[in-house]
Amino acid sequence: MAQTENFSVREAERLCPRLRNDLNFSVQEQGGRRVCVIEDASASRFHRVGLEEYRFIRMLDGSRTFAVILASLAREGGDAFTEREALQVLRWLKDQNLLAVESARSGSNDREHGEKMWKTAATWLNPLICKLPLIRPDAFFNRVEPRLRPALGKVGFAVWMIIIITGIFHVSINWNRFTHDSGGLFARDNWLWLFLAWVGLKVAHEFSHGLFCKHYGASVREAGVIFILFMPMGYIDATACLGIASRWKRIMVAFAGLYIEFFIAAIAAVVWANTGVGSLNNFAHNVVITGTVLTLFFNANPLMRFDGYFILSDLLEIPNLATRGRLWAHKALNWLLIGSGGITSLRPKNREDWIVAVYGVAAWFWQWIVLVGLIMAASVTLRGGGIIFAVMAAVAWVGMPLWRFLSSLGGRVAGGGGSWKTPALRIGGLLGLGALVLFMPWHRTVSGDGVVEMADTTTLRAECPGFISKELVKDGDRVEEGQVLIEMVNDEVASELARSRLLLAQQELRARLAYTRGDVATFQAEQSKTEALQKSGVEQQRYYSSLQIKAPFSGRVTTRSLGQREGVFFKEGEELLQIGRASGSELKLAINERDEPHFREALQQPLRIRISGRGVTLDGNLERIEARGSRENVHPALLASSGGPLALRPSDRSRADETSQKPAYELVEPHFTAVAAITNGEKLAPGEMARVKFRGLQTVTLWSELQTAIAQWLRRYTTQ
Repeated sequence: MAQTENFSVREAERLCPRLRNDLNFSVQEQGGRRVCVIEDASASRFHRVGLEEYRFIRMLDGSRTFAVILASLAREGGDAFTEREALQVLRWLKDQNLLAVESARSGSNDREHGEKMWKTAATWLNPLICKLPLIRPDAFFNRVEPRLRPALGKVGFAVWMIIIITGIFHVSINWNRFTHDSGGLFARDNWLWLFLAWVGLKVAHEFSHGLFCKHYGASVREAGVIFILFMPMGYIDATACLGIASRWKRIMVAFAGLYIEFFIAAIAAVVWANTGVGSLNNFAHNVVITGTVLTLFFNANPLMRFDGYFILSDLLEIPNLATRGRLWAHKALNWLLIGSGGITSLRPKNREDWIVAVYGVAAWFWQWIVLVGLIMAASVTLRGGGIIFAVMAAVAWVGMPLWRFLSSLGGRVAGGGGSWKTPALRIGGLLGLGALVLFMPWHRTVSGDGVVEMADTTTLRAECPGFISKELVKDGDRVEEGQVLIEMVNDEVASELARSRLLLAQQELRARLAYTRGDVATFQAEQSKTEALQKSGVEQQRYYSSLQIKAPFSGRVTTRSLGQREGVFFKEGEELLQIGRASGSELKLAINERDEPHFREALQQPLRIRISGRGVTLDGNLERIEARGSRENVHPALLASSGGPLALRPSDRSRADETSQKPAYELVEPHFTAVAAITNGEKLAPGEMARVKFRGLQTVTLWSELQTAIAQWLRRYTTQ
């Protein structure tokens, strides 16, 4: 604050300072010692002072002078304040606008007014996050809390635990189906269900915060909406709970949102597990994911000022953790860039200082990650208009702080506090280091997942549709060339073949009669028809014979579902089984778009193949890669439904074919199929999982990798 606003000792002795009447005080246990928390309700601020400072502050009633108060404290004994210490407390009260001489915050100082202007400007210039207060819900919670009070005690907690355990049990016993259904979570036709689940859970989340806040005796000042990328999210100002003396009650208020979301998600898990495919099942699955995974990622994240932060702050008993961490990070940045402050003032002295320093750095990095993520999301979701909003957000979040930093640096230099040389050199060095990290070429490690198959594995498909009548082999059986593997039946095709034979017999009889009569012209015409029917009959016989599936060569059968499909109908082109040569093994790989150029560069190059679960590493050679990527099934063992790494989603074919009994699925991301020969894997069993890893031959930079990742993400988003 300005020098003219500071108290001198003589001025203070003549003053009769008085605290504002709207301040609230509570004594709490923090960090192993008792402190007093001062609540400034009009500014939604909380301040912490020691008990000795609290004794002094409570005597500022406007009826006694500064000197009389000091004398009274000295007569009471204890650790009496010195005149200098009391004067510092008085100045601090004035700086924080806690004295009545400030006319209840009507005369804010220039520094605070400037800060408000910056915050207001940043809010209006930043369309990505906008906070809109709507109502004061305290009266509403005064009416609701008595009716719901029984659910907020031990009985309610016992019911909560039972429901949570039940929900976890239902998901765990249906885990494969649960993960399989998660493949289409962000599919285009699921956005509405996901949005409805999100909105409903967030309304319950904020209601729970307000309910528990009122239950423990604190007021609920404000409720409104925060728009993030124009997506509405409710909020409730429950900061009054910081004045609650019990640390565990404050933690419960912060945990209340997660508490109710977990409860609703557990109920939804039971509904999902006990319903079939349909809208209710899909909505329940969305509620489970939103109320657990997404809520934990956002609300329980302690690096943002959401529920997780307040829980962590109270557990560590370090109030104002974010503010102190941010101040430490700013001091460290100032020291790093302009050399102000000195390294000694930054060095943590105890456990609490270490926690504050680590938190400040982690929160700073996370803030930049969120900033970049929101700007990227805005530029994609809002198309061309998103670029404008992204620029405005960058000005609000980056441009303004940078301008303030340069302005303060300019004022420091102009005031004789240094020169531009030191900060220019340090900033230049950091930019150079950043450029080195972004553009230094390197060979990155490339990897891919695969499954072991017999060498030259061939997929046998149904040429003629029909029902399986007999499966004559089992998975793993050795077979000889020409051996019948599966017999199928199709009564319609059999009837057509019998009818064709009857027509042929009748036509042959007509031709013989014409020949017997010596009618050459008629005989030639009838003979021509006979030959056409014979040719058609041969083709029909071949088509009918394809109902017997025979081995094209000697090898081993590799199909797990054999022996379980008798009576099942297979359409033309559907896979029946696979057969491979028993003389060797090969690896079928699924390669994502990002790694495809590196694999293509490594064609005909030796590879190291690690077999999962064995700890065995084998030699191999990359033989071929498909020319185009596809969302089609690479291999059943690689799919998420079988515990593999490839996520699935419902395909457009499934949505179009409403008569299909089984929904069709496709890969979430296109993949290329590659084949690698295994040179020393004779004892491998088909179906074993493996992973290929090698050092890419192409040089890349961190910048090019980021560009590739963003481009693929944009392409995947815009083509969904």
